[in-house]
Amino acid sequence: MIRVLVIISILCSAQGCGVRAPLTQFTGSSVTQSTPEAIALNANFVISNTNDEPLKLKFYDYTVTADGRTVYRGRASAEQTVPRWATVKGSIPIVIRREYLPAIERVDWTLTGRLSYIPPTAIAETLLNSGFWEPTTSVHASDVLYIPPATPRSIPLTN
Repeated sequence: MIRVLVIISILCSAQGCGVRAPLTQFTGSSVTQSTPEAIALNANFVISNTNDEPLKLKFYDYTVTADGRTVYRGRASAEQTVPRWATVKGSIPIVIRREYLPAIERVDWTLTGRLSYIPPTAIAETLLNSGFWEPTTSVHASDVLYIPPATPRSIPLTN
């Protein structure tokens, strides 16, 4: 039984089970929050499916570097399905602690990682569920972060 699963796994890896990986393209980034401790931003992407069947996206696993130094590692749920021959928007959350940022106005950052997905074939889904195979595609982004001033957290006043 294990031999059969290994052979099927090798064949699916070589052939991709007849499914093309989704294509990701970085479209920009936006700061979502700035505190004295950290800066939160989103890396925005368009994700294209060039298959005749929809692809369910699972997780982004990624690393962010700033000026050559790792400043964040993350895993985020993709939580969407890309219809056949369609494009959807997606975003990856990033949090960079201010202690990792130099005392300058801008920093170059790079995101590298992978996006896992579920192919729409029964064999691929069986291999995925058994833990023998998890198809992924790469995600890459790079941009300049203009370091915003820290906005103090507001403390609600009670009467």
